[in-house]
Amino acid sequence: MKIKLLIFLLINFAIESSNLLKFNKIVLWGHKLHSHTHSYIHWGFFRAFKHLGYEVLWLDKNDKVNNINFENSLFITESQADENIPLRQDCFYILHNCTSLKYKQLIDSKKAITLQVYTHDCIPRKLTKMEPFILYNVEEQIIYMPWATDLLPHEINEIKKNLRFANKKKESYFIGTVGAGTFGNINQINPFIKACKENGISFKTGISKSLEDNIYFIQNSFMAPAIQGEWQCKNGYIPCRIFKNISYGQFGITNSETVYNLFDKKIVYNSDTYQLFYDAQKKIKNLTLNELYELMDFVRDKHTYLNRINCLFKFIKMVKN
Repeated sequence: MKIKLLIFLLINFAIESSNLLKFNKIVLWGHKLHSHTHSYIHWGFFRAFKHLGYEVLWLDKNDKVNNINFENSLFITESQADENIPLRQDCFYILHNCTSLKYKQLIDSKKAITLQVYTHDCIPRKLTKMEPFILYNVEEQIIYMPWATDLLPHEINEIKKNLRFANKKKESYFIGTVGAGTFGNINQINPFIKACKENGISFKTGISKSLEDNIYFIQNSFMAPAIQGEWQCKNGYIPCRIFKNISYGQFGITNSETVYNLFDKKIVYNSDTYQLFYDAQKKIKNLTLNELYELMDFVRDKHTYLNRINCLFKFIKMVKN
């Protein structure tokens, strides 16, 4: 097993190194950690770029940046938090939901790309497939992809070493946003909560400020679903929560058919979240470690922020060329 792990790490390192771009700095602009749901996307990128050996800065409109040398930096930002971002022709920009005309010159000079999340809206468009659920258009300088787990591959391997099925708490943790409205999921979560109560399982929500705590809560839950609202399910949005839960050591549970298909139908799926609980309960009773390991390996190899950076860098090279 040690030899196989060493081979995996060497191959992974070789892939990471071969596709790296020579930026002096990576600058995450906006959404400081825990200030916004998108901050956890930036957190994933932060951890991955640091792992790759880059100098990473995490700044926003309130930081004094006059004395920072941004030459040849890669900026990553999101439209709700891009105020006061330095705009420089000697840098490159990854823009999420940024439609402001202030970026036009950078886009025209091929110094910026647009990053969007995958939804079914991609399907009828003229896009090229890079990987499953990752599509792009070089002329439009736009790439679509899901988010990922915030863990690194070696961290997932470490979790696998210590996984146990025994002593699970009678709790079901949902670490993420619970809300109402068009993009909310409260109507989908409530039937699941009802099923939990019928079986003496307490349903808990919230986000800890500690990654270690989040891993502990998910890992020790009786089950940990990734429940999405109607809009997300209908439009094929893929949440980072499903990747995180599996990488933390829980079997995948979803009410999204798109997520179900992404995992080649190897996780528990039911659009009726009340029945989803009972389907998951049945599966968990007969679950083997090898089944869980297979899912964790799939996330480790395909759905970390190292994978997303690899795709982004491939696409940046295409746009530059």
